[in-house]
Amino acid sequence: MASRARLEANVWLRAHTADVRGRVLSIGSMDDRDGEGGTYRGYFRSCESYTTSEVTPFPGCDLVIDVRAMPEIADATYDCIFCSGVLEHLDDFHAAMRELTRSLRARGILLLGLPFRQAIHLAPTDYWRFTGYGVRVLLARHGYEIVTMAAIDLAEEGFPSAYWTRAIRR
Repeated sequence: MASRARLEANVWLRAHTADVRGRVLSIGSMDDRDGEGGTYRGYFRSCESYTTSEVTPFPGCDLVIDVRAMPEIADATYDCIFCSGVLEHLDDFHAAMRELTRSLRARGILLLGLPFRQAIHLAPTDYWRFTGYGVRVLLARHGYEIVTMAAIDLAEEGFPSAYWTRAIRR
């Protein structure tokens, strides 16, 4: 069974993907499973295309890319980028944000999930956790306007499991 954090994140995602159109890039997709028997691809029902990616070859993944440097992707290629559970594993998450911003068209949508209260996982490459304040600074620094941000799984008051953000590239 999916965790409370996963279930709440999926509810949030379903609400924020319904109006997404155009080309979508999913970063760090692995098998694209949502933990409830479906795929995240299924959440983006109105998009023109949905491309999955992973840093190493993974069965069913469309692209093998390092989000810190993606020369394979042209500027402003995507209308929406979905990135969850990735930045905490990067030694240079600012490089990744620069590449996401470059790959996203102006006024494009970034759907970003970042952990706060989460167990260490995928060691030894689990480097960072993000507060809501840190998410705001990160997105502003990289040229985004936050449309909405939600703290997910508040089982422990004041300690959300993660922050989910819908932001628009300026």
